[in-house]
Amino acid sequence: MKSNEKSSWFWRVQSRQKRDETIICQTSEDEKMQNEPDNANKERLAFQLELSKAQNRIEQLMSERDNAIKEVEELRQLSEQQVPCRQFVGCFAEFSYLELQDATNNFDESCKLGEGGFGIVYKGILHKTTVAIKMLKDGSSQGANEFNQEVETLGKIRHPNLVTLIGACVETRTLVYEYMPNGSLEDRLKCKNNMLPLSWQARVCISFEICSALSFLHCSKPHGIVHGDLKPDNILLDSNNVSKISDFGLCRQLDWTDSASTPYHWTDRIKGTLAYMDPDFLSMGKITPHYDVYSFGIMLLRLATCKDPRGIRNLVEEAQKKGTLNILVDPSAGSWPLKEAKKMISLGLRCSDPIRKNRPDLSTKVWKELKSMVEIASASPSL
Repeated sequence: MKSNEKSSWFWRVQSRQKRDETIICQTSEDEKMQNEPDNANKERLAFQLELSKAQNRIEQLMSERDNAIKEVEELRQLSEQQVPCRQFVGCFAEFSYLELQDATNNFDESCKLGEGGFGIVYKGILHKTTVAIKMLKDGSSQGANEFNQEVETLGKIRHPNLVTLIGACVETRTLVYEYMPNGSLEDRLKCKNNMLPLSWQARVCISFEICSALSFLHCSKPHGIVHGDLKPDNILLDSNNVSKISDFGLCRQLDWTDSASTPYHWTDRIKGTLAYMDPDFLSMGKITPHYDVYSFGIMLLRLATCKDPRGIRNLVEEAQKKGTLNILVDPSAGSWPLKEAKKMISLGLRCSDPIRKNRPDLSTKVWKELKSMVEIASASPSL
């Protein structure tokens, strides 16, 4: 083959190879372009599927949240319907009815400490601690409001001469207190169940303790508190005859107004014990610290004489005019110096003055007088 022919043949082969390579590349590019939309579609579909799953999960979580909020609201409304004002404040426990049953051997008669119009008080052993359990009667004068009021008041405040609230059972309106082994002051004055009578020295100390507790209540912040039902039945004594005020179902918070010189609480609901009730309250409907001062005055007269509270003030005033107070002084109190007995009687009369403005202030005048009386009593033979 001639050189020119060889050269021409070589050029044709080269050209054919380049053309074939071009065709192959073009085919590969075409195939790639055809496949690209399918891959993109697959990725887009996969993304949309994941997005749909995420949206479904979000909707499910929101639904669960809404249901939970609805359930909580329904429970709150049910709770408010069953027990108004259940949001208590303070350091005390909530007990179940079963716990109280176990503590009192199913409320056995042998555990009963006392019974009144409000309900029954039992002695019990709760968590290895001796306690007093007050179960309110259905339809008693001390209803749900009074129950909540007592829990909230005793749950907030502490004083050595205020009974300690340990806990409560909301479902049965039952209160659990510290146990006071020497019973009520009323029982001791009457020497119930052959109890030993209180000495005059002990009576003076009890008067001073109650004055201290009342002063503390009246000066509490942010609102003063009036007990509203002070009487010997609601004064409990521990093993050393230290006294503590109990039963705060009728207590009231005091409010200040621009026109009032004394904080007060107004109410048209007359509750309490008539013989210890402030006469001004019956005519005006205003409860002030003077209400407790009046009740305290009647209690002082009872400690001195042990006479019936109904009409006791008139009885003592009459004896004072006749000079026969020595006959009225309770002989079971022991050798009470007449001078000291007259001091307590005089203080009782001033505190129970029918006119509020004439009654002395507990935290200043009354406290100082009783303190000096305690010092004399302490220096006398055995309390």
